[in-house]
Amino acid sequence: MKRTLNLYGPEFHPRRQWAGLPQMVLAWGLLTLLLVGLGGWTLWQQQGVGRELAQVRLALDVQRGEAKRLDAALARHQADPVLQRQLAQKRDELSAKQGLMSQLGSLSLQKSQGYAGIMSDLARLANDRLALERIEVNEGRINLAGVARSSQDVPAWVNRFKQMPTLAGKEFGELTLSRDPAGRLQFQLSGIARETP
Repeated sequence: MKRTLNLYGPEFHPRRQWAGLPQMVLAWGLLTLLLVGLGGWTLWQQQGVGRELAQVRLALDVQRGEAKRLDAALARHQADPVLQRQLAQKRDELSAKQGLMSQLGSLSLQKSQGYAGIMSDLARLANDRLALERIEVNEGRINLAGVARSSQDVPAWVNRFKQMPTLAGKEFGELTLSRDPAGRLQFQLSGIARETP
């Protein structure tokens, strides 16, 4: 029988070294390659951002130039102070002339109407509870005097004036009531001239 003696035991086998020179060179090479790639990618990104920034700055410069041009155009187009004063004077003159025309028109209308319309409207408002004795019309103001049966009849009669075109809007500042020697109730209405606009 043959016996073998193994003098090359496991303790004598070559051990694998993980931090050997070839592994370290490979690890450093990979790390360097990774750092170079990362630097290149960062540089490429930075160049893209730089290009975008340059485009934004160019657009901003164009906008600033446009704003300066528009400001200059606006300064050229502002109204001349002399022309503005002349325009204000012309507007004032026009307003005064329009007011004068309005007053002349209302004055001619009053003159052409005469007293026939007022007398006609007073006749239409006839009331058996009062009688007019005096009618006075002077520059748009009406003064009326007469006899009434009771003190409430006069305000009720005046309240109906708004139904008549020539009497609508007439105002009275004073109502005087008194008894005459015969005991009749006499009234007197003093009109207020309407203010012209």
